[in-house]
Amino acid sequence: MKIAPLVAVCLLFTAVQTIAQTPTRADVWGVTPAARDDRYSNPKSKLYSGPDGWYNTGEVRATAGSTTYNFRATFDTISGQHLAVKDLQVLLFDFGSEARPTPGVYKIGSKGDPAQKTVKLSFADTSKQQIKEWRTADGAGTLTVTLINGFTHVTTRNVPLLPQDSISKGNEWKKPMTLGFEGAMAPE
Repeated sequence: MKIAPLVAVCLLFTAVQTIAQTPTRADVWGVTPAARDDRYSNPKSKLYSGPDGWYNTGEVRATAGSTTYNFRATFDTISGQHLAVKDLQVLLFDFGSEARPTPGVYKIGSKGDPAQKTVKLSFADTSKQQIKEWRTADGAGTLTVTLINGFTHVTTRNVPLLPQDSISKGNEWKKPMTLGFEGAMAPE
C-alpha cells in the first residue's frame, strides 16, 4: 500500500477546503501597510496607521456620466468643516456642527443636523479651470460613523448626488454622481 499518494490527496483536499472556507472581501478599500510584525496594525504601537490603514485619509470613489473619480484624500476637520481633499477635488461632510460626529448611522440628505442624525454631502471638482459641484438630496442613503481605537471612521456607499449650477465646458457636470467613501480621522 502506497501512503505518499494518499497523504498528497489528503493535503490537497485540506488546502482546497481551507481556501473555500476563507471569506473573501470583495469591497476592499483601506489596506494596512505590510510589515513583518504588527507595528502598523497594533493600536498600542507608535506607528499605528488607524483602522484598515486610514490615518487622516480616506478613499473617494465616484462616477458622473463617463467621468470617474478614484483617489485617496486627506481626511480631517479644517476650520470646523469635515473634508476629504486631494488637489482641486473636495468632498465636504456637513453634520450641522463643527464638532466631530458621534458614532451612529446618519441619514444622508439636503441638510446636516446632529440632533436628527442627518448629514449633507457635497463634492466639488475645480480642476481643468472648471467648477463642477454635486450635492445630496433628502433620502440619498446612509452614512455610518464608528469609533475604532479612538479614530472616527466614516463609511458610505452608492450615494446619489445631484449636479449643481456649475461653470464648466461640456455636459458631464450635468449628470448625477454616485459616490462612495471610507476613511478615518485620527484622535484629536
